[in-house]
Amino acid sequence: MWILELVGIVLIAALLRYAAESAQRSVWARRGLDVVVLGGGSLLLGVGLLGWYRSMHALLVSGVLGGVLVLLARWYPYRTRIARWIPIDPDSVPDAFGLALLQGLIGVLAGALLLSSALPEFEIRREQLIAQGIGEVALAFVLVGFPFSRDFRDAVHRLGLTLPARREVVSAGLFTVALFLVSLTSGALAHIVQPEVVARIEERMIPLTSEFGAPGWALLLGILAGIGEELLFRGAIQPRYGLGLTAVLFTLVHVQYELSVVTLGVAGLAILLGLERRWFGTTACILTHALYDMVAVLLQAASR
Repeated sequence: MWILELVGIVLIAALLRYAAESAQRSVWARRGLDVVVLGGGSLLLGVGLLGWYRSMHALLVSGVLGGVLVLLARWYPYRTRIARWIPIDPDSVPDAFGLALLQGLIGVLAGALLLSSALPEFEIRREQLIAQGIGEVALAFVLVGFPFSRDFRDAVHRLGLTLPARREVVSAGLFTVALFLVSLTSGALAHIVQPEVVARIEERMIPLTSEFGAPGWALLLGILAGIGEELLFRGAIQPRYGLGLTAVLFTLVHVQYELSVVTLGVAGLAILLGLERRWFGTTACILTHALYDMVAVLLQAASR
């Protein structure tokens, strides 16, 4: 079932990317995207009203915030203003549609964060994580226009992939140390001010450390997460929608850390990785993320 979900997500993303590029040339395609954006934003607002009527605060936040952010991205004056801060073209249909999707997802996930304390343990298996990593890579390539407006070589260049040189390796080592300093600091603060949240997070992460606690599997986890997440977030999304929005989305996707000090630490990690992408490229981010995840899983497994 989860394989079908991953394939479905990639296919839907490919369809939407193709539709957005077609809308640059076709009036009918542009009107179709307008219907999708207006309909999606209105639907989310309706969900928010339902959440307000039933006193479901998470649903209220997801619906209202998501709907407003979707519709706001369609407003041209807003896009011209935000284009001063992020490298989008306010006249580009793909950029405008992507901004609507990105902001809508941020709004929906912000509401979901309010329910994160009720999340169960993650029942993730090795084959699931492998498929997820492959899916993230495929999604990253689709989002940058492969195979519609870019061939494979151009897509690799757009994603910022290069062979690692000494500069990238050194920066990866330094940034990995910085990531651990942020993570350890936020974890220590969370143990002091939110010990019950930390206990839930640790309980929730047991299956992951059980599956990937051995050095070889921890290395595989690091490689998969490093390549998949960094290609998607820092490779595909950040160069078009900026460090700030990418960091917010990256933080909210890690909903398993709840509304906590640990989540603030994840935001710090996202900012550091975003800066590394800006200064040293995607390959350095992949090396950093892979090394960080591998060491973190090994430490968690050893402490059990």
